[in-house]
Amino acid sequence: MLIDRLRGGTARLVTGIKESKLRHWIPILLLFILVVYLFMGSACFWFFEHDRHEQSVRKWYMNLAVNRRHFARSISSRIFNDTRNLLIIIDREQTERVQQLLVESLKRYEDRLDLRTPDRKEWTFLNSFNYAYGLILTLGHGAKIPETTGGQIFALMYCIFGVPLFFGTIAIALYQCVIPLLSSNVCTLSRRFLFLQLVIILYFAWNLLMAVFLYYQIFEDFWASIFTAFFSGMTIQVPSAHKVTPCGLLMLLLGSTVSAAIIILGIIVAVSAYCPNATSEFALKAWIQYLCNLRLVFTNQRGCTAMRRTVWNRLQLFSSWNMASRIAVA
Repeated sequence: MLIDRLRGGTARLVTGIKESKLRHWIPILLLFILVVYLFMGSACFWFFEHDRHEQSVRKWYMNLAVNRRHFARSISSRIFNDTRNLLIIIDREQTERVQQLLVESLKRYEDRLDLRTPDRKEWTFLNSFNYAYGLILTLGHGAKIPETTGGQIFALMYCIFGVPLFFGTIAIALYQCVIPLLSSNVCTLSRRFLFLQLVIILYFAWNLLMAVFLYYQIFEDFWASIFTAFFSGMTIQVPSAHKVTPCGLLMLLLGSTVSAAIIILGIIVAVSAYCPNATSEFALKAWIQYLCNLRLVFTNQRGCTAMRRTVWNRLQLFSSWNMASRIAVA
């Protein structure tokens, strides 16, 4: 049957990975795939949005100039229509000169206002990279969204596959690096709690360091820097994202990635400290037995026994912290 062939192929693949040294290269392979995925997303967002955004920006400035000149013409007509008791003689040339002076005055007045005009460089490749990076990091960019329908559909599909890839890669890489240190043969329970406290201290120290960077490079208010550092560190949002330069936003995204990695590290250490038997050999056997009991509804006992033996032989990586540490060190 197709299901049996698929299960057999998966079992052979897992066996090959387990018996070879390929599993030691899995984190590096995932990191490479993640980097390629980021650049692919950046190129696609640039392709979908760059030309469309430039056209919309040119149209916006053109409409602004037309409205400004129309408003200056209406002002000049009102001024000279209301001067009935004044001896003012004005010809066509003087009218155009007055209207031009009004247009320049209105333009200077608009420059003094804190208006948020559309940026022509909003969808450069660097900004597209920052947007793709922020999507898979689940870090908001304020009101910045793709304008085209293709860009919006691609952003949705990009997040569906990119978010699990991003956080899964970080979790697997940290798991491979940290699990030998958390082995019961190497690290006792008290040391695990000490390790957890050090991770918490590291998280706050890193965010304070990011706040200092933001204070000296971007913001002038230290409280705003702390607020932005911790909000972005928890992958919630980038407050006042329009005030941050593209290079500063890239540094902020990298810092938020480190903060997210520290949080995942804290979760791994907390699980090893508070639930040392959560992934034990006994728990895994009980879970496999439960799945096999459900399987009995659709198959016979012999098939269930074979499935239990196959799952038990292929998933020893997740049997316990001790088993995982021995596999990682081997």
